Amino acid sequence: MIRQLTPICILLCAASAHAADPFPLSRDEYKMYKHYQDALADPRVQKMKPEARMAAIARDAKLKLKELQAAVEKGDGAGDLKAKCDQGLKEALEGTALKGLTGKVEADLSEAHGVAYVQWMNDSPDKLNVEACVAARAAVDGCPIVSSVQVWAQDKANPKARVFQGLISASAAANIKPDKLKDFAETRYIRLFEKVKSVKNGDDLSAESGTPTAKP
Repeated sequence: MIRQLTPICILLCAASAHAADPFPLSRDEYKMYKHYQDALADPRVQKMKPEARMAAIARDAKLKLKELQAAVEKGDGAGDLKAKCDQGLKEALEGTALKGLTGKVEADLSEAHGVAYVQWMNDSPDKLNVEACVAARAAVDGCPIVSSVQVWAQDKANPKARVFQGLISASAAANIKPDKLKDFAETRYIRLFEKVKSVKNGDDLSAESGTPTAKP
């Protein structure tokens, strides 16, 4: 006799199937690299001799020079980090039950505090908490240098209607274990999110449109 999988079980199995390739920088290294890039644009730094700039930037930011040098070397050699993140996000989500249901998926790396944005279409309020957890965990797997993940869902039957939105730190999202979603998505993991609005909780999202703010 063949056992039929429930929709939630399908979500859990698919979420655990993705294994992300190693990213060229860690989150901390990216923050150092971005700080270094921003500092180079400072007129005070530009007045310094090129060979003196990195040491000055490290001192000012209270960073170890060797660690900054390593982060800059990795960052310079990594190529287009945003393109890598955008691709990584899409590939990570393709490995989950949200495959074919996503809308806007991209990384904002304009600041040291990077943000991943994931939008999806939802067909049942009962799935919202699990799907939010799946989206958040896939986001940090696909782009591990972001510091926050902003997720939101639209009603699949009425795409203009927002049904969920929430913000979660990358470190919290990394604590979501796909194989434990069945036990903890509703009772523990959803509490890791901030600024949650959900039709499942009776919240009114009728005024929500566009991309939610990702500011903590």
